[in-house]
Amino acid sequence: MNRRYTDILANAFSEARAWKMTTLAVSCLCALLAFTLVWQARNTPTVLVPANFAELNGKVSVHPADFAGTSPDYLAQIALGDIALILTWQPANVEMQYQRFLNRTTSELYSRENVRLLADARDLRSAGTSQAFYPEAVQVDLKGNRVVVDGFLVRWEGSKESVRNKTRVIVTYRNQKGFLHVANLELTQ
Repeated sequence: MNRRYTDILANAFSEARAWKMTTLAVSCLCALLAFTLVWQARNTPTVLVPANFAELNGKVSVHPADFAGTSPDYLAQIALGDIALILTWQPANVEMQYQRFLNRTTSELYSRENVRLLADARDLRSAGTSQAFYPEAVQVDLKGNRVVVDGFLVRWEGSKESVRNKTRVIVTYRNQKGFLHVANLELTQ
């Protein structure tokens, strides 16, 4: 069987088209899988297991679209921890506390408050100021994604108490990338 050069050339072009088609199909499949992975990461509930809480109550789920299924006790404990980061400190750790609080904020709140809070922390450290917040009552509003904490805010200048106020702190949360982040924090006297 004699093959002509034109037949061999036609087969080569046919094989090249087959490889192009296979490459296109695999590329489309990869793009679809990447899109599905991103969609699933944004819409899959996050399972949170805080220290000691899981031993007592089991796991807690936070659904990205809303706060349905989130335990009010868990949200209250998270809020108390976040409030302690920003309102309870000593001169030696005030900058670290503020930085840790900023790590818990949404990207919008971080960009808005980062420079001011870190400058305040440096000023408080150099002034030798200490502060503590003593919570008394905690109310959780799951529909508003916020926690209201009432308590006393006490500040010392050196070893002398300079301020003691009854304070209400309102912490608003938003789910960002599958985790709860502080979206807003309001202090009222």
